[in-house]
Amino acid sequence: MRSHLINGAAKSALDAQIMAFVSKQAACPPGPSVDLRVGLKNEGGALYRIITANGMIELIRADKFLASLGCLEEFTDEFDCLFSVPAMRI
Repeated sequence: MRSHLINGAAKSALDAQIMAFVSKQAACPPGPSVDLRVGLKNEGGALYRIITANGMIELIRADKFLASLGCLEEFTDEFDCLFSVPAMRI
């Protein structure tokens, strides 16, 4: 799993937690895998980070982690998953 910031976009308040999760994921095992993209929007609704998951298992891990932080999944045709960090967390 790897990630990169979108140039000029403000980071989310949860970005440190998200990056800690991404950095703890093991490198993908050798062999064929499909890169799946997870888009992240900051509290203002701007796309600020893209996470690339190596295969479906990593995508599911990222999905569950982001949901546990309170991020909301949105419908998209551009990414395999798209999450937004809510402006007001409960």
